[in-house]
Amino acid sequence: MTETTRQQTTTRAGLLQRLRERGVVRVAASYAVIAWLALQIASVVFEPLGIPKWVFTALIIAAAVGFPIAIALAWFLEIGEHGVQVDAAAGGVARPTVRGLRHYADAIVIGILLIAVVVLLVRQSDLGKPKPPENPAIAVLPFENLSGDPEQEYFSDGLAEEVLDRLGKVPGLRVIARSSSFEFKGKDIDARTIAGKLGVTTLLEGSVRRAGQRLKLTARLVDGATGQQVWSGSFDREMNDIFAMQAELAGAVVNAIIPAARGEAAESPAAPTSDLTAYDLYLAARTQLALRVNESIAKSIDLSEQAVRLDPDFARGQAHLANSLLFQAMFLDEPDSDQAAALQRRAETAIHKALALDPDLSEAHGAYANLLRTTGRPGAEEQYKRALELNPNNAATWHDYAVYLANATSRWEESNRATERALELDPRQPTTWANYLRYVGNPRSPRFRTEFERALRMVGDMPSAIDRFTLPALSTPGFPVEVMKAAVVKQRSPMSENLPLWINRCRAWLAVDPERAMRSLPAEATEQRLSLDMEGVRLFLEADVAGIRGDWARVDQDLDLLETRPWANKKRLHSVRSFWYAVQERYVEAAQHLALAGPVPDEWIPPLMGGDAYYGLMETAQTRIYRATGRGDEAGRLVGQLMPRMRAEARAVGKGCELEGRNYEGWMRYASLAANEGLKDEAVDALKGALRCGDLPPTFQPQLPWFRQLDGYPPYEAVKRERERRIEKIRAELIKIETESGLATGQQALQSPGGSG
Repeated sequence: MTETTRQQTTTRAGLLQRLRERGVVRVAASYAVIAWLALQIASVVFEPLGIPKWVFTALIIAAAVGFPIAIALAWFLEIGEHGVQVDAAAGGVARPTVRGLRHYADAIVIGILLIAVVVLLVRQSDLGKPKPPENPAIAVLPFENLSGDPEQEYFSDGLAEEVLDRLGKVPGLRVIARSSSFEFKGKDIDARTIAGKLGVTTLLEGSVRRAGQRLKLTARLVDGATGQQVWSGSFDREMNDIFAMQAELAGAVVNAIIPAARGEAAESPAAPTSDLTAYDLYLAARTQLALRVNESIAKSIDLSEQAVRLDPDFARGQAHLANSLLFQAMFLDEPDSDQAAALQRRAETAIHKALALDPDLSEAHGAYANLLRTTGRPGAEEQYKRALELNPNNAATWHDYAVYLANATSRWEESNRATERALELDPRQPTTWANYLRYVGNPRSPRFRTEFERALRMVGDMPSAIDRFTLPALSTPGFPVEVMKAAVVKQRSPMSENLPLWINRCRAWLAVDPERAMRSLPAEATEQRLSLDMEGVRLFLEADVAGIRGDWARVDQDLDLLETRPWANKKRLHSVRSFWYAVQERYVEAAQHLALAGPVPDEWIPPLMGGDAYYGLMETAQTRIYRATGRGDEAGRLVGQLMPRMRAEARAVGKGCELEGRNYEGWMRYASLAANEGLKDEAVDALKGALRCGDLPPTFQPQLPWFRQLDGYPPYEAVKRERERRIEKIRAELIKIETESGLATGQQALQSPGGSG
C-alpha cells in the first residue's frame, strides 16, 4: 500500500469516526426509517380518508428536503445534560454523557423502528399470504358506488363487468359470469361464503368514486378459502383514461393470482369507443338486458341504439344491440311472426356491422350463432365454437351452445358437457339450471334428485330465479316430491301472482291424488288475481285433471269455455280435443279435430301432460284414430316408422335411463305404442325402464285405453302393484312437505275469491 493510499484510508476512517462522534449516522438511519414508515402509513390511510393525492406527493418532497437538514443539525448540534448545545468539541474528544432514561432513548427508538420495519416488510412480502392457486377461478363482485348518486349505479356495475370481460380472455383463468357474481350485490355475506357458493378461489372487490371527469377506483383480491387479502390497488384517472385503467386493473389481478398466465393473455385491446357518452349508454344497456324481462329488453334496445348513433363504429354496442333485438324476438308471443322476422333482420345488420369492426369479438359471434339457430340457417355451430375460442369464459354462449346441441343435433353428451361448463362459469343462473335439469341432468333418478337439491341450494334464495327455476319441475313430473319442493321455493317469492306455485302443486298431486290436484287449482280467475293468460292455463290444467279422473263432461266444459276466448290458440284446442276424444274412444270426433289441428305435432300437446313426456301418447292416440276411421294403412306406416327406432334405442340403452336424451319419457313412448300394438312383453319391459328412471312417470295411467289392453297379464299386474306402492309412499311425503312449509293452509295465492284452495 502506498503512502498516498494509506493517507486516503486514514482520512476516510477519520471522517466516519467524526460522523459517529457527532451522531450523524444515528440521525440519518433514524430519519430514513421514520420517513419510510410515515410514507407507508400515508399510502394506506390517505385515500380512504379522501385526502387529495397532491398531499402525499408533498409529503415525499418534504421528506427528501428534510434529510440534508437533519444531517446538518446532527453535525452542528449535540444533546447533553444541559439540553441542545452547539457541538464545538474537537475530533477525538468525548461527547457529553447523558444519564438516566435518556441514555437509552436512542437504543429504544431504533429498536422499535427496526421492529416496525420488519413487520411491514413481512406484510408486504408473500410470506404468510395465500399462494396463487394452481387452477384459479375468480368472481368479480359488483363495485361499490361511492359517488353518492344512485343513478351512477349502472356505471360502477358496468366497470366491474368490463374488468370481468377482460379477465375472461386470459388463458388458464376461469371467470364466473356476471349473472352469478352480481347476485350478491348489497348482501352482507362474507367472502368465504360467497367463494364457496360460486366455487371460486379468489374474489375481486372494489369501489368507484366518480366526480365529474375524475374517477377513483380501489380494488382488492381476497383469497376465497381464508378470506385474507391477496392484493390491493388504487387507480385515480381522468374519465378519458378509463379503458387504460381497466386494462391496468385486469393486468394487476392476473399477475396477483395466476403467474402462469403472465405473457399468455392477448394484448390489451384498443379502447372500444372514443365516445364516453356512448360507452355510458352501453353500460346502462347491459344492466337492462341482464334483467331478461320484456320491459328491460326494450330499454336495452333503446339505450344500445343511442350508443351506436353516437358512435356507429362501436363494435360492442352493435353486438349488444343485436343480442337485445334477438331476445325481444324470442320473447314475443309468436316467435315466427312478421314482427319477429323484422327484429331478426335488424339484429343481423348489427351483427355484420360488429364483425366488420371487430372480427374477433366473442359477443358478436355468439349473437350470430343465436341468429342462425333461431332462423334455422346453417353455420350456427361454427359461430358458437368461434365465440368460445375467442372467450372461453363466455358463459352465455356456453349455455346457448348447449341448447343448440340438444335441440338441433340431439348430441346429448356434448350438450351435457357444455351445460356443465356454463354452470361452472355461472353457477347461479336459473335458466341454465332449468335446462340442465330438463334436458341433460337426469339420466337416472338418483342423479336427478341430487342435482335438483344442489340447484335448490344454489339459487333457491334468489327471488328473480324462482319462476325460471320452477321450469325443470314443470318438465319433470316423474318426480312429484321434487315438483312439490319447487312449489315451496315458489311460495317464498314476494310476487302476488304465484301461477307456478299452484301449477307445481297440481302436478305433484296429479298422479297420486287427482282429487287433491283439482283442489290445488283456483276455482276461478279474476282480473285482480290472475291475468287472462293465467286463466287459460288454469282451464287447460283443469281439463287435464278432469281427464285423468275420467270426468269427460268437465273436460268438454272447460274446452268449450276456452274456445270462446279471443286469445285462444284454436289449433292447440283442436289438438287437445283430438287427444281426449281418442282417450274416450270417440274416434270420429277425434279425427275431425285432428284434421282441423293440421300436421303440427308440437301443437298436439296438452299443457299439464307437458311436452315430450306425452308425445308418445299422442302418437299412440293417432294410430288408434287412423285405424278406427278406416285409415289403417296410415296407422301401419306410422307404427312402421316408430317401432324399429324405439327398439334400437331400447337395445342401445339397455337397463339405463337415457332414451332420446330424456330419461323415462322415451321409455313411456315405447311402452304406450307397444301396448297399443299388443306387444305385451315389450310394453312391460319399457314400463319397468320408465320406473327405473322416474319415481312415478305421469304418462303411466292404467285407465288409458292402450294400457287397459294389458289388464290381467301377470307381469303387467306386478308393475301396477309397484306403481301403487310408490303412490302411497309419495302421498305421505307430499303431505309432509305441504304441512311443514305451510302450503297445506292454502295461502300464497292458492285460493282466489270463491276458490276451494
